[in-house]
Amino acid sequence: MGVAEWAGTLVDWKAELEGLRRVIAPALGRAETRRSAGMFIDGLFSAASRKTGWMLAEQAGLEAPYRLQSLLGRSSWSADQLRDLVRGYVTNALGDPGGVLVVDETGFLKKGRHSVGVGRQYSGTAGRIENCQVGVFVAYASRWGHALIDRQLYLPKDWADDATRRRTAAVPDDVEFKTKPAMAREMIERTLDAGPPCAWVLADALYGSDSQLRHLLEGRGQPYVPAVRSNHTLRFLEDGTLVQTDPAMCMAVTN
Repeated sequence: MGVAEWAGTLVDWKAELEGLRRVIAPALGRAETRRSAGMFIDGLFSAASRKTGWMLAEQAGLEAPYRLQSLLGRSSWSADQLRDLVRGYVTNALGDPGGVLVVDETGFLKKGRHSVGVGRQYSGTAGRIENCQVGVFVAYASRWGHALIDRQLYLPKDWADDATRRRTAAVPDDVEFKTKPAMAREMIERTLDAGPPCAWVLADALYGSDSQLRHLLEGRGQPYVPAVRSNHTLRFLEDGTLVQTDPAMCMAVTN
C-alpha cells in the first residue's frame, strides 16, 4: 500500500509489517531466516531504548541474542537482493513525481579497530576526525516521507591494501578501494536504472565537486542540485570560459 492511499488514516502497522516481510522474503531464503528477520524488524520498531542484540532478543522473547546475531553474521542471504526489494517497497510507498534522491555519508563511532573499515577519519556525525566507520547512503524523499534505499561501507585504502586484515574481517575478495564520490556514482546509477520517479538529485559539496558525478547526471538528462565548495571552478557552456567562485561572496550569500 502506498502512503498516498492511507495518509491521514489510522495505519494498521502490524498488517503493514507483515506486508513488508512478504516483500523481502525472496532475499532471505530459509523459513527460519525469514522468521528471524521478522523478529529483528519488529525489534527495530519497538520501544526498546537501545537496539542491541540483547535488547532485540528480549523484545522477541528469546533467552539469548544468538539467533538475531546469526541473522547478521552467519546466515546465508542476499543483502543486494534485499536492497533492491526494499527500494521497490519504498518507491511503491513514497514514489512521487516530485521525489528526490539525497546522497550523503555518515560516520559510526567505534572504540576498537576490528570492525570493517574502521580507522581515524572524518566523521560528519561527530564533526571531526574520530575512530569510526563511514558509510555512503542514498535516500529517497518525497512529500510522503523519506527512507534509505542504498548503502555502501567505505573501505579506506589502508584497509583495502592489507590482505591479512581483510581476511581476518572476512572482506570479500571483489571489494576494492573506491572513493566516496565513486561509490555515490555507482549507487545513483543503480537507483536511476531501477526507475523510481526522481525530479532532482541532491548532494553536498564532496559529491557536487566531483565532475564525473555531474557528467553522469547530465548524460542521463537528470536534474541535480549539488552543493560545491566556495572555491570551485565553473565552466560556462557558451564559450568554455573558466571562472572561479569568490569565497567571500559565497560566504556572504550563505550568511
